[in-house]
Amino acid sequence: MEEPTIPSSYHTFMRLIRRFQEEDPGVRRKVLKQRIIDLLDLPPEKDDPYWDEQEFSYLRSSRTRRQLFEDRFNLAMHRIRKEEGKS
Repeated sequence: MEEPTIPSSYHTFMRLIRRFQEEDPGVRRKVLKQRIIDLLDLPPEKDDPYWDEQEFSYLRSSRTRRQLFEDRFNLAMHRIRKEEGKS
């Protein structure tokens, strides 16, 4: 069985977040994160060893999966809010 993976860029997070926001416009960040974790079949518990594994980002830096997930999610949320502020 293949191990679940974190999306490789924040663009994928943006698509997922927008989809969930269309379904429920008032959805909170915590709920969005949990829905993405569930959809991607990632371990739901943050103390799972999966989250502490090292992974290389596209910038060639080694980071934990937890850090990559948080960074990409936060960047996607920032971009979405920035776009919403312009409209």
